[in-house]
Amino acid sequence: MNSQPNEERAPQKTAGALRRLAYFFLGPATWANARSWAFILILVFAIRWAGIDQFVIPSGSMEPTLHGDPGFFRGDRVSVNKWIYGLRFPFDEMRVPFTKHVIRYAGARIFRGAEPQRWDIVVFRSTEDDNAGETLIKRVVGLPGERVHIEDGKIFINGAPVEPPEELRGILHYTTVPTDKVVRTAILQLAQSGRYTKVLNSRDLAQRRLMEELAALREKILGRELASISDAEAQTLTSTFAASSMDVMRLLVDEEYARMGLMRYGVRTDDEYSLVPLDHYLLLGDNSEESRDGRAFGWVPNANILGRAFAIWWPIPRWRDFTGFSDTWWGMLLLYGIPVAFFLYEPSKHLLRRLKRSASS
Repeated sequence: MNSQPNEERAPQKTAGALRRLAYFFLGPATWANARSWAFILILVFAIRWAGIDQFVIPSGSMEPTLHGDPGFFRGDRVSVNKWIYGLRFPFDEMRVPFTKHVIRYAGARIFRGAEPQRWDIVVFRSTEDDNAGETLIKRVVGLPGERVHIEDGKIFINGAPVEPPEELRGILHYTTVPTDKVVRTAILQLAQSGRYTKVLNSRDLAQRRLMEELAALREKILGRELASISDAEAQTLTSTFAASSMDVMRLLVDEEYARMGLMRYGVRTDDEYSLVPLDHYLLLGDNSEESRDGRAFGWVPNANILGRAFAIWWPIPRWRDFTGFSDTWWGMLLLYGIPVAFFLYEPSKHLLRRLKRSASS
């Protein structure tokens, strides 16, 4: 008779169930099986390095085309074709995990493929020192050797306006000045901080009126988290501000943009900021008001571009193919066949062994 207490048997049962589950998916704990899994991992790495990889959209800079959310399986996941522009050296420009060190050892590709085209959505390594090694996603707008200028929400290439594809015409509107939403956010921040007495000149009539309006607003929002105030509420809170006050705030924000180096590339007309260098590109976010993109960090070299995003594969209701890649049989095989084969490889071997044992007994 088994006198082992139930509280001791329960953990043993759980451990046994976990071992059986691990055995089913991973196979036996043998050197032969370890070599088999090592081969699979190397193959997965090779495909992700040279062929197809996936990327998580971390922010809203490409809305509404791509939804950004860094939460677990909440933002869009895109499939990226890394072969199309040519093979890059592995790990180049990659940040070492949990450090600020970036691996840099090559200035070009192993070989060049197709050239990025205007309106391609591309994944690339950041060129900014503060974000070195970070992976970003934007849309190609300016090509090598072109003179780019953004005005009234439109793109001018070599002096002529360029219309985006039909499906993007209601989406793309590139901004070059602080938007009303940005100005409202600045008003809330200045009011809550109370620094307006140091920033503004009380002897100027318009600025004195703005100071009075900021003081009144401060009483309403003091102690609140600004992140909890929606733009609709911000519009209500600032609806009583005089037009002259809004003009003063817009000038202050504009000066801050200039100080921080925002809105230069593709905006200013001098060669340094308008002429795209050879082998470089101007990359912009679709959500122009909320995107820190090439207007701020400048031209991106070809060597930094990892690949072209060709599909949203998750979440399922958001599935979208940007290039027609998945319409081909080989595209479907790469997208679904290879991942399914990896997942089922070891369980199928285990099942076949069991079937053979059953047949021989």
